[in-house]
Amino acid sequence: MQDTASDRKKLYLIFNIVAFACVAALMAVAAFYDLALSKAVGDRSNLFGIFFEVVGESPSYLILPIASPIIFCNARNFDNKKIRITLRVIGALLGWIGYFVWMFSGSKPSKIDIPGNTVFAVFVGFVGGAFGLWVGSMVDKKVMDRLLKWAVFAIAVMLVSLVVNQILKLLWGRMRYRDMQAADNYDGFTPWYKVNIGNGKETYKSFPSGHTSSAANIFVIAVLCDIFPKWNKLRVRALVNGLCTLFVCVVAFSRIVNCAHFLSDTLAGGYITYLIFVILRFAFFSKGKYVYEFKELSGEEQGS
Repeated sequence: MQDTASDRKKLYLIFNIVAFACVAALMAVAAFYDLALSKAVGDRSNLFGIFFEVVGESPSYLILPIASPIIFCNARNFDNKKIRITLRVIGALLGWIGYFVWMFSGSKPSKIDIPGNTVFAVFVGFVGGAFGLWVGSMVDKKVMDRLLKWAVFAIAVMLVSLVVNQILKLLWGRMRYRDMQAADNYDGFTPWYKVNIGNGKETYKSFPSGHTSSAANIFVIAVLCDIFPKWNKLRVRALVNGLCTLFVCVVAFSRIVNCAHFLSDTLAGGYITYLIFVILRFAFFSKGKYVYEFKELSGEEQGS
Protein backbone atom coordinates (compact mmCIF):
# COMPACT_ATOMS: atom_id res chain seq x y z
CA MET A 1 0.00 0.00 0.00
CA GLN A 2 1.38 3.42 -0.92
CA ASP A 3 1.78 5.89 1.88
CA THR A 4 -0.41 8.69 0.49
CA ALA A 5 -2.62 11.37 2.04
CA SER A 6 -5.64 9.40 0.83
CA ASP A 7 -4.43 6.27 2.63
CA ARG A 8 -3.88 8.21 5.84
CA LYS A 9 -7.41 9.64 5.67
CA LYS A 10 -8.80 6.15 5.15
CA LEU A 11 -6.85 4.89 8.16
CA TYR A 12 -8.22 7.74 10.29
CA LEU A 13 -11.78 7.08 9.09
CA ILE A 14 -11.51 3.34 9.74
CA PHE A 15 -10.07 3.99 13.19
CA ASN A 16 -12.99 6.24 14.11
CA ILE A 17 -15.61 3.85 12.77
CA VAL A 18 -14.12 0.92 14.68
CA ALA A 19 -13.81 3.03 17.83
CA PHE A 20 -17.46 4.11 17.68
CA ALA A 21 -18.67 0.56 17.02
CA CYS A 22 -16.66 -0.86 19.92
CA VAL A 23 -17.81 1.82 22.37
CA ALA A 24 -21.45 1.48 21.30
CA ALA A 25 -21.34 -2.31 21.69
CA LEU A 26 -19.66 -2.12 25.10
CA MET A 27 -22.11 0.53 26.33
CA ALA A 28 -24.93 -1.85 25.42
CA VAL A 29 -23.23 -4.61 27.41
CA ALA A 30 -22.62 -2.23 30.31
CA ALA A 31 -26.32 -1.41 30.50
CA PHE A 32 -26.85 -4.96 31.78
CA TYR A 33 -23.56 -5.99 33.38
CA ASP A 34 -22.00 -2.86 34.91
CA LEU A 35 -22.54 -3.93 38.50
CA ALA A 36 -21.71 -7.57 37.92
CA LEU A 37 -18.39 -6.69 36.26
CA SER A 38 -17.39 -4.38 39.10
CA LYS A 39 -18.19 -7.08 41.65
CA ALA A 40 -16.12 -9.57 39.66
CA VAL A 41 -12.91 -7.54 39.24
CA GLY A 42 -13.12 -4.79 41.88
CA ASP A 43 -10.29 -4.89 44.41
CA ARG A 44 -9.12 -1.61 45.97
CA SER A 45 -5.92 -3.25 47.26
CA ASN A 46 -4.86 -4.29 43.75
CA LEU A 47 -1.51 -2.66 42.86
CA PHE A 48 -2.50 -2.30 39.20
CA GLY A 49 -5.48 -0.15 40.14
CA ILE A 50 -3.51 1.85 42.70
CA PHE A 51 -0.66 2.54 40.26
CA PHE A 52 -2.90 3.86 37.51
CA GLU A 53 -4.91 5.90 40.00
CA VAL A 54 -1.70 7.89 40.42
CA VAL A 55 -0.39 7.98 36.83
CA GLY A 56 -3.58 7.55 34.78
CA GLU A 57 -4.33 11.28 34.57
CA SER A 58 -0.78 12.21 33.53
CA PRO A 59 -1.61 13.06 29.89
CA SER A 60 -3.91 15.83 31.08
CA TYR A 61 -1.51 17.14 33.72
CA LEU A 62 1.46 17.10 31.32
CA ILE A 63 -0.13 19.41 28.77
CA LEU A 64 0.54 22.69 30.60
CA PRO A 65 4.17 21.85 31.52
CA ILE A 66 4.86 20.92 27.88
CA ALA A 67 2.99 23.91 26.42
CA SER A 68 4.73 26.34 28.79
CA PRO A 69 8.21 26.48 27.16
CA ILE A 70 6.65 26.34 23.69
CA ILE A 71 4.61 29.50 24.30
CA PHE A 72 7.47 31.17 26.19
CA CYS A 73 10.02 30.55 23.43
CA ASN A 74 7.65 31.61 20.64
CA ALA A 75 7.43 35.09 22.15
CA ARG A 76 10.60 35.90 20.20
CA ASN A 77 8.64 35.69 16.93
CA PHE A 78 6.70 38.87 17.69
CA ASP A 79 7.99 42.39 17.09
CA ASN A 80 5.58 44.01 19.54
CA LYS A 81 7.30 44.21 22.93
CA LYS A 82 4.04 44.00 24.87
CA ILE A 83 3.07 40.81 23.05
CA ARG A 84 6.50 39.30 23.75
CA ILE A 85 6.31 40.10 27.45
CA THR A 86 2.72 38.86 27.71
CA LEU A 87 3.55 35.55 26.05
CA ARG A 88 6.60 35.03 28.25
CA VAL A 89 4.58 35.73 31.39
CA ILE A 90 1.82 33.38 30.21
CA GLY A 91 4.36 30.71 29.30
CA ALA A 92 6.12 30.92 32.66
CA LEU A 93 2.84 30.89 34.60
CA LEU A 94 1.52 27.89 32.69
CA GLY A 95 4.64 25.95 33.64
CA TRP A 96 4.30 26.76 37.33
CA ILE A 97 0.53 26.10 37.33
CA GLY A 98 0.98 22.84 35.44
CA TYR A 99 3.55 21.37 37.80
CA PHE A 100 1.79 22.71 40.88
CA VAL A 101 -1.57 21.17 39.96
CA TRP A 102 0.09 17.93 38.91
CA MET A 103 1.87 17.57 42.25
CA PHE A 104 -1.00 18.87 44.37
CA SER A 105 -3.76 16.89 42.73
CA GLY A 106 -2.57 14.56 39.99
CA SER A 107 0.20 12.70 41.84
CA LYS A 108 -1.75 12.88 45.12
CA PRO A 109 1.35 13.39 47.30
CA SER A 110 -0.79 13.39 50.46
CA LYS A 111 -1.61 9.74 49.75
CA ILE A 112 2.08 8.81 49.79
CA ASP A 113 2.79 10.70 53.03
CA ILE A 114 4.81 13.61 51.66
CA PRO A 115 4.69 16.29 54.39
CA GLY A 116 3.68 19.81 53.49
CA ASN A 117 1.54 18.91 50.50
CA THR A 118 0.91 22.49 49.36
CA VAL A 119 4.46 23.71 50.06
CA PHE A 120 5.86 20.72 48.19
CA ALA A 121 3.60 21.40 45.20
CA VAL A 122 4.58 25.09 45.13
CA PHE A 123 8.29 24.15 45.22
CA VAL A 124 7.93 21.61 42.43
CA GLY A 125 5.95 24.19 40.44
CA PHE A 126 8.83 26.66 40.51
CA VAL A 127 11.59 24.11 39.94
CA GLY A 128 9.68 22.18 37.26
CA GLY A 129 8.58 25.34 35.48
CA ALA A 130 12.12 26.77 35.43
CA PHE A 131 13.57 23.46 34.26
CA GLY A 132 11.00 23.27 31.47
CA LEU A 133 11.87 26.76 30.23
CA TRP A 134 15.58 25.87 30.29
CA VAL A 135 15.02 22.70 28.26
CA GLY A 136 12.76 24.58 25.85
CA SER A 137 15.46 27.19 25.24
CA MET A 138 17.71 24.45 23.85
CA VAL A 139 15.15 23.10 21.36
CA ASP A 140 15.59 24.13 17.74
CA LYS A 141 13.64 27.30 16.91
CA LYS A 142 11.96 25.74 13.87
CA VAL A 143 10.66 22.89 16.01
CA MET A 144 9.24 25.30 18.59
CA ASP A 145 7.62 27.37 15.82
CA ARG A 146 5.85 24.28 14.54
CA LEU A 147 4.68 23.32 18.01
CA LEU A 148 2.96 26.60 18.96
CA LYS A 149 -0.38 25.88 17.30
CA TRP A 150 -0.28 22.33 18.66
CA ALA A 151 0.30 23.68 22.20
CA VAL A 152 -2.75 25.97 21.96
CA PHE A 153 -4.78 23.07 20.56
CA ALA A 154 -3.68 20.70 23.35
CA ILE A 155 -4.63 23.23 26.04
CA ALA A 156 -8.03 23.70 24.41
CA VAL A 157 -8.66 19.92 24.37
CA MET A 158 -7.68 19.65 28.02
CA LEU A 159 -9.87 22.54 29.19
CA VAL A 160 -12.96 21.66 27.16
CA SER A 161 -12.83 17.98 28.16
CA LEU A 162 -12.41 18.97 31.82
CA VAL A 163 -15.42 21.30 31.77
CA VAL A 164 -17.65 18.85 29.88
CA ASN A 165 -16.65 15.99 32.17
CA GLN A 166 -17.46 17.93 35.34
CA ILE A 167 -20.81 19.14 33.99
CA LEU A 168 -21.82 15.58 33.09
CA LYS A 169 -20.74 14.31 36.51
CA LEU A 170 -23.05 16.81 38.20
CA LEU A 171 -25.85 16.12 35.76
CA TRP A 172 -25.75 12.32 36.02
CA GLY A 173 -25.20 12.10 39.80
CA ARG A 174 -24.33 8.42 39.62
CA MET A 175 -23.15 6.73 42.81
CA ARG A 176 -19.66 5.21 42.81
CA TYR A 177 -19.23 1.47 43.22
CA ARG A 178 -16.66 1.85 46.02
CA ASP A 179 -19.19 3.71 48.18
CA MET A 180 -21.79 1.02 47.63
CA GLN A 181 -19.15 -1.58 48.44
CA ALA A 182 -18.15 0.22 51.66
CA ALA A 183 -21.77 0.32 52.79
CA ASP A 184 -22.37 -3.25 51.59
CA ASN A 185 -25.55 -1.94 50.01
CA TYR A 186 -26.10 -1.76 46.26
CA ASP A 187 -29.55 -0.19 46.26
CA GLY A 188 -28.00 3.07 45.06
CA PHE A 189 -26.89 1.55 41.77
CA THR A 190 -28.43 3.06 38.63
CA PRO A 191 -27.82 2.14 34.97
CA TRP A 192 -25.68 4.56 32.98
CA TYR A 193 -28.60 5.83 30.89
CA LYS A 194 -30.48 7.14 33.95
CA VAL A 195 -29.89 10.81 34.80
CA ASN A 196 -30.12 11.44 38.55
CA ILE A 197 -28.93 15.08 38.92
CA GLY A 198 -26.11 15.02 41.44
CA ASN A 199 -25.64 16.93 44.68
CA GLY A 200 -21.98 17.79 44.09
CA LYS A 201 -20.60 15.17 46.48
CA GLU A 202 -17.74 12.96 45.30
CA THR A 203 -19.81 9.87 46.05
CA TYR A 204 -22.16 10.79 43.20
CA LYS A 205 -19.58 11.63 40.52
CA SER A 206 -19.11 8.22 38.98
CA PHE A 207 -20.32 8.98 35.43
CA PRO A 208 -18.27 9.72 33.38
CA SER A 209 -14.79 8.74 34.56
CA GLY A 210 -12.48 11.70 35.10
CA HIS A 211 -9.33 9.56 35.05
CA THR A 212 -10.23 7.98 31.71
CA SER A 213 -11.17 11.38 30.33
CA SER A 214 -7.78 12.75 31.35
CA ALA A 215 -6.04 9.70 29.94
CA ALA A 216 -7.71 10.28 26.55
CA ASN A 217 -5.91 13.62 26.31
CA ILE A 218 -2.97 11.52 25.19
CA PHE A 219 -4.47 11.55 21.68
CA VAL A 220 -3.15 15.10 21.18
CA ILE A 221 0.16 13.35 20.47
CA ALA A 222 -1.36 11.99 17.25
CA VAL A 223 -1.46 15.50 15.73
CA LEU A 224 2.34 15.64 15.89
CA CYS A 225 2.32 13.17 13.01
CA ASP A 226 0.73 15.91 10.88
CA ILE A 227 2.97 18.70 12.14
CA PHE A 228 6.25 16.92 11.47
CA PRO A 229 6.44 15.52 7.90
CA LYS A 230 8.92 12.77 8.83
CA TRP A 231 6.32 11.27 11.17
CA ASN A 232 3.46 11.58 8.69
CA LYS A 233 3.54 7.94 7.62
CA LEU A 234 0.96 5.19 7.89
CA ARG A 235 3.06 2.98 10.14
CA VAL A 236 3.94 5.80 12.48
CA ARG A 237 0.36 7.06 12.68
CA ALA A 238 -1.00 3.55 13.21
CA LEU A 239 1.56 2.93 15.96
CA VAL A 240 0.85 6.24 17.72
CA ASN A 241 -2.93 5.81 17.60
CA GLY A 242 -2.62 2.20 18.69
CA LEU A 243 -0.43 3.03 21.70
CA CYS A 244 -2.71 5.92 22.70
CA THR A 245 -5.75 3.64 22.53
CA LEU A 246 -3.98 0.95 24.54
CA PHE A 247 -3.06 3.43 27.28
CA VAL A 248 -6.64 4.73 27.56
CA CYS A 249 -8.00 1.17 27.70
CA VAL A 250 -5.54 0.18 30.43
CA VAL A 251 -6.44 3.23 32.52
CA ALA A 252 -10.15 2.57 31.95
CA PHE A 253 -9.86 -1.01 33.18
CA SER A 254 -7.77 0.08 36.17
CA ARG A 255 -10.59 2.38 37.31
CA ILE A 256 -12.97 -0.58 37.39
CA VAL A 257 -10.42 -2.65 39.30
CA ASN A 258 -9.92 0.25 41.72
CA CYS A 259 -13.70 0.30 42.38
CA ALA A 260 -13.89 3.96 41.39
CA HIS A 261 -16.00 3.50 38.25
CA PHE A 262 -18.21 1.16 36.29
CA LEU A 263 -17.42 0.04 32.74
CA SER A 264 -19.86 2.54 31.23
CA ASP A 265 -18.26 5.38 33.23
CA THR A 266 -14.87 4.69 31.72
CA LEU A 267 -16.24 4.23 28.20
CA ALA A 268 -18.08 7.56 28.37
CA GLY A 269 -15.15 9.41 29.92
CA GLY A 270 -12.64 8.24 27.34
CA TYR A 271 -14.84 8.50 24.27
CA ILE A 272 -16.32 11.93 25.06
CA THR A 273 -12.82 13.36 25.42
CA TYR A 274 -11.79 11.65 22.19
CA LEU A 275 -14.77 13.24 20.40
CA ILE A 276 -13.75 16.64 21.75
CA PHE A 277 -10.25 15.96 20.42
CA VAL A 278 -11.65 15.09 16.97
CA ILE A 279 -13.88 18.20 16.84
CA LEU A 280 -11.13 20.59 17.98
CA ARG A 281 -8.64 18.94 15.66
CA PHE A 282 -10.94 19.74 12.76
CA ALA A 283 -11.48 23.31 14.01
CA PHE A 284 -7.75 23.98 14.39
CA PHE A 285 -6.29 22.08 11.44
CA SER A 286 -9.07 21.45 8.89
CA LYS A 287 -7.34 23.62 6.26
CA GLY A 288 -4.08 21.78 6.67
CA LYS A 289 -2.39 24.72 8.41
CA TYR A 290 -0.39 23.42 11.34
CA VAL A 291 1.86 26.43 11.88
CA TYR A 292 0.95 30.02 12.79
CA GLU A 293 2.06 32.64 10.28
CA PHE A 294 4.08 34.93 12.53
CA LYS A 295 4.53 37.62 9.89
CA GLU A 296 0.77 38.13 9.85
CA LEU A 297 0.64 38.32 13.65
CA SER A 298 3.72 40.41 14.37
CA GLY A 299 3.65 43.87 15.86
CA GLU A 300 5.27 45.28 12.73
CA GLU A 301 2.32 44.15 10.60
CA GLN A 302 -0.04 45.65 13.18
CA GLY A 303 1.65 49.04 12.76
CA SER A 304 3.40 48.90 16.14
